[in-house]
Amino acid sequence: MKKSTIKSFAFICTLWISISGCESFLDVTPKGLDVLKTTDQFNGIFNNANLFSYLNVRNQPGGISSLLGSAEMPLFMGDDVFSSAGFLNAIPTVAWQNGFKWEANPYLPTDESNEWGAFYNQLYNYNLVVAGVMSSEGGSEDKKKELLAEAKACRAFNHFLVANLFGQPYNVNTATTDLSVPIVVNADVNATDFKRATVKELYDFVTSELTQAIPDLQPKVYSRVRMSRPAAQYMLGMVYFQMGNYATALTFLNEAKAGLTEGPLPVKLYNYNTTMTAAAPTGWFTASQPWRGASGYPLLYNSEENIFLRQLSVSSTVNRNCLFLKPAILALFATTDHRRKMFLDKNVANGTISLPGFMRNSPTSVNLGPNLPNLLLMSAECKARANDVAGAKADVEELRKNRMPLVDATVTVTNQDDLVKFILAERHREFASTGMRWFDMRRLYKDAKFNNLDRTKKFDAETFTLTDERLTLKIPPQILQYNPNMVDNP
Repeated sequence: MKKSTIKSFAFICTLWISISGCESFLDVTPKGLDVLKTTDQFNGIFNNANLFSYLNVRNQPGGISSLLGSAEMPLFMGDDVFSSAGFLNAIPTVAWQNGFKWEANPYLPTDESNEWGAFYNQLYNYNLVVAGVMSSEGGSEDKKKELLAEAKACRAFNHFLVANLFGQPYNVNTATTDLSVPIVVNADVNATDFKRATVKELYDFVTSELTQAIPDLQPKVYSRVRMSRPAAQYMLGMVYFQMGNYATALTFLNEAKAGLTEGPLPVKLYNYNTTMTAAAPTGWFTASQPWRGASGYPLLYNSEENIFLRQLSVSSTVNRNCLFLKPAILALFATTDHRRKMFLDKNVANGTISLPGFMRNSPTSVNLGPNLPNLLLMSAECKARANDVAGAKADVEELRKNRMPLVDATVTVTNQDDLVKFILAERHREFASTGMRWFDMRRLYKDAKFNNLDRTKKFDAETFTLTDERLTLKIPPQILQYNPNMVDNP
């Protein structure tokens, strides 16, 4: 198989490189399907390492790839962090600096948006599989259906994630008219002039793709970088969770959790009472070098907490010491909570530079894909909202007893509303400065009871204020340039 056919291609080639360059690379025959013949070749597409991480990779003639960056905007736009000019300005990506300030136009006209490209540039691969795997040679019908299901689930999740950056937040009352992002289902790199789907159309597409995929996927987790039934069930639960449909979300989250047992790969929580109290080789934390945090944390594709890996690098924020936890978020951690050791007010390189706040120093990547901690916290919140207090407490305590001593892990809250608020605070503790907070901000900003957004950020002497409009990124100027009929966000 040609090398170029298994590498992800930037979303609609004309958005990223010149038309002439595109034509010289792709010719005029159907792109990719002319060299993909066997089921094994289609299976090999999923082993492309570019698909495991949300990186903005541009592929050029000759099979050359260049890395433009990662989709880190959600970290900068989170309401859980603050910064200072002397540190934020060290970030070379101006769009992230602007995003931190919740500016209306974070992307410059010349910017190649990592956030748009990282999610869309993978779709060409998945759409190739959908278009051709069922007519491929040499594979069983069941294997072909499994690969078709894997491609559908993967492309659905990518659409969901990019919609939570550039599409309006889900609102059942306005979803038929609010705009989301383009739905791209064809492996046609010459297509142009894309139009945005409505929020309802986007979420209908995502839920339909995942629902269709689930029955044909492998029933157990057999690889952390390949789709399984529990991973797709988690994704479907996460989508309904983001929609505020907590009862339906819980159904699929329960199914996902039930499928995690007795598989070829273990899926379980790490006990920080062990890993964060000892240095290597038995643990991750070196007490004499606290600035290194959980330096022994396993690579994410080996982490037993991960069900399916969709990795987001946050190394630029760590290595450049630029984002710090707001004091109110840091105060949520008890002194015995071992997660607090992943933050320090010293630089990560050698601990000699004092910082204006506590910065996440480890791990340097996060998983936006299915993982056990988020499954438990989503399940707990769904149960608490349904007034299943005992079930909600059991879920959140399962996580907490692996993050702090057992004596401190017990949840004493018994009131339903207070329990939901406690679980939302637990989400802060588990996902502080990872970008996951962005999803909660969009989900909760109109929640009459549980809106916990902090709409101000301190930046030296300045204060920035978050408006509802800035919960949705404006479409990058380069995308609008090549799609003149595409409507921008306010």
